[in-house]
Amino acid sequence: MSPEDIAEGTTIAVRDLVERLKTHPPLDLEERVLDAVLNAADVLRDEDTCLAGRIRILVLDGVVMVQEQTQEGRILIRRLESEDAARLLVDGRLASYERMWDGCGCKVDYDREP
Repeated sequence: MSPEDIAEGTTIAVRDLVERLKTHPPLDLEERVLDAVLNAADVLRDEDTCLAGRIRILVLDGVVMVQEQTQEGRILIRRLESEDAARLLVDGRLASYERMWDGCGCKVDYDREP
């Protein structure tokens, strides 16, 4: 299945999503768009945060992305320059969630660039 075909009937076509990620990271996704992306992408890493849903490293059409969910339920996706950068972001998020679990009172700014 090609990226052009996977999001038929969704609000945003997946190929357009990849293009929009160049200038508008992170993007909010609808659940059905996330499903289309997950069906088309290679999932390199998939972690349960235990506080804010799953966080994933995805590669679609050569583009590395991190998909995550906020504690409020927003589904976000952002493009990263490399798999190493994606791993650093995911590891940082998981460390933040661990501190939150321990009661640090810290918060994650999902809209800030990593």
